[in-house]
Amino acid sequence: MSHPEAKEYCTLCDQPVEIPGYILNTATGRLRFCCAGCLSLYQLVNKEKPITTTTTQLNNKEDIKK
Repeated sequence: MSHPEAKEYCTLCDQPVEIPGYILNTATGRLRFCCAGCLSLYQLVNKEKPITTTTTQLNNKEDIKK
């Protein structure tokens, strides 16, 4: 599928990546995901071992306490 905009798209579901930070670095390259769910599901389905995983952190400390 071809995307007209110069945006990044989720490796799993092909939706636009609007929240940066859901990245899986593998031996075959850097994969970007739109959410933690897609990142987790990709890891469950694929046997690729991540080199590093980066996820978005909560910015508000009050959200962490809830």
